[in-house]
Amino acid sequence: MKVVIVGASHAGIAAAQRVVAKYADAEVTLIDRRTTHLSFIGAGAHMYLNGEIESPAATDYCEDEQLQTLGVDLRLGVNVLSLDADQRLLSLEAVETGEQTTLRYDRLILATGSTPRIPAVPGFESKHVHLLKRVDDVITLRQALDTAKDVANQQVIVLGGGLAGTEAAMAMRNAGAKVTLLHNHDSLASGYFDHDFSERLAELLIAHGIDVVTNVDVRRMEDVADRGVVIETAVDTYAANEVIVTIGMLANTMTVGDEVTIGVNRSAVVDEYMYTTNPYILAVGDAATSKNPQLQENWSIMHASGAVRQGILAAENLLEKRIRSPGSQAAYGVKLFDWFFMRVGVTADSARFVNRAVAEYVLETDQVADYMVADNAHIWIKVIFDPATHVLLGVQMQSKRDFTEMFNMMAVALNHQVTLEDLAFSDMMFEPHANTPLNFLSDVALRALDENEARS
Repeated sequence: MKVVIVGASHAGIAAAQRVVAKYADAEVTLIDRRTTHLSFIGAGAHMYLNGEIESPAATDYCEDEQLQTLGVDLRLGVNVLSLDADQRLLSLEAVETGEQTTLRYDRLILATGSTPRIPAVPGFESKHVHLLKRVDDVITLRQALDTAKDVANQQVIVLGGGLAGTEAAMAMRNAGAKVTLLHNHDSLASGYFDHDFSERLAELLIAHGIDVVTNVDVRRMEDVADRGVVIETAVDTYAANEVIVTIGMLANTMTVGDEVTIGVNRSAVVDEYMYTTNPYILAVGDAATSKNPQLQENWSIMHASGAVRQGILAAENLLEKRIRSPGSQAAYGVKLFDWFFMRVGVTADSARFVNRAVAEYVLETDQVADYMVADNAHIWIKVIFDPATHVLLGVQMQSKRDFTEMFNMMAVALNHQVTLEDLAFSDMMFEPHANTPLNFLSDVALRALDENEARS
């Protein structure tokens, strides 16, 4: 069985490793146009700019030699020119030499990843405008700041206020620069959090000296010699020494778009087994859509853990459709300064956008009792739920403590349609250093039930 995987980032690497482990007779070819830092994790950008790691490449977790040792035919610096799905044939071109070859497959896994959205405005080509997708992008930005005579007088504009934009703004502020964050929506990270949590996120950035401007319509950018860039919006003008663009990502599916059905963010539409509309082609990671179980809608979830999970699923289902994907609960987290913001499931705003009836409840509390002063953590936690069935649809949280494992369990709970009653009356551990006798998860669920009953 000839298995060709296009794209050697998180999803592609995971798929290749799993195919080799499961199918002794598989001939695995892994193709990528890049030649280095295949497993670079995007979080390496802000971690490096923050000074948390010595190089953005420190997040690389898989070397070429590891794949070659497994027996994978690793072809780097190779572009896919076209796909003939009827013949199951790829046309390839070596980036450096231009040499063209063809490659047949029995199964094709598209793990082509994503590319940054480019602003549809003049002036983007300036050397002072930076993306944060590749290792080289991050190093170039860091060098621009390091060569500045006075970093404290460097004005950095971050264009885009999603999670990547807020992280970039924080990193630039931590580096000592003056930072302005321009966002085209009325709420930061509006695709991740509801308005109330977005407001607290914005207040945190402002408290740390970052200017936050929302509802911005950028009209043009103009390079000003070696001084930087001027950004013109519908109502104002902003000058910057450096500009960071983080306005989202699009799937790299342009080469194969005529052979499979394309959905949101240019991602290939896949079924619950990771198959596209072509019976011999699977898609994973940023190149594939994910099903949201609560809304039964296809959406585009671009993060490393989801990509790895989908890569493994595709390998499991190569010969027969064995294991269904439970969909994606969009478990995201961001640490801004000393605060964690986390979410899983749908937001109330996104549910209402598709006319789903939802209710929500927010509890502000402490994790432990007052007598545990040294170990306490203040919490805002929101539950989003169906007001008729009480099925939990989403959870959002802000705290200075890391509740990642709790949110992982909430993702499992959402997959199994846990209700507020399940959450309110489950037998949860009590330990004074960890929680109160009425765990805050049970507390918020019980209060949500009470308020929902009072409304009905």
